[in-house]
Amino acid sequence: MPPPANSRTPRGRPKDPAKREALLDATRDLLLAHGMGVTTESVLEKAGVSKATLYANFLDKQALIEAVLSREAERIHLDKTDYDGGDLSLEPTLRAFGIRYLTFINERRLYGWDRLIVEASEISPDLAQRLFFAGPGRGYAELTAIISKAVEAGQLVIESPHAAAGDLRGLWLGFVGVEINLRVRPPLNPHEIEERAQRGVCLFMRLYGKRAC
Repeated sequence: MPPPANSRTPRGRPKDPAKREALLDATRDLLLAHGMGVTTESVLEKAGVSKATLYANFLDKQALIEAVLSREAERIHLDKTDYDGGDLSLEPTLRAFGIRYLTFINERRLYGWDRLIVEASEISPDLAQRLFFAGPGRGYAELTAIISKAVEAGQLVIESPHAAAGDLRGLWLGFVGVEINLRVRPPLNPHEIEERAQRGVCLFMRLYGKRAC
């Protein structure tokens, strides 16, 4: 996985966490509204901070954008201790991941992130790769890690955890993600999200587990 550009050392030291969050918030809103064409000047104006503050926290505009995507990916992140112990509670862990994943996918603004990565690929394939691994690729890697741990524990019989993660994602989302993105149906409500998360896990366990849930 390519290292994120925002891991490089910025100019100076971060001064104020609140100002850093303001920069991330402003960049997120402007990216969703205007795409990769957003300027650092517009970010500074919306965030209400100086250029010195920007470069004390981020190396450049690309690093700032990657930090925004990385923060969005945190919303589906599970504590590693939830699945990295000796006694893996697989089904509850997968269900919890599915609820977070579907809640994130369910937001109409997700289409804006997809569009942003496609737009970035036209500017720089390397940048698009970094944005992908900072955002959606990170969640996919985490789900693959959970499944791999379950295979090691003998709870699943799977040749490719990476492919199985894609299978589970499809079981959770089905065609409804396309319908939501195309605005032909309303977003899922919390009850529908929980039902889809549970149903997907049950079907997944029938495919790859040693017992059906």
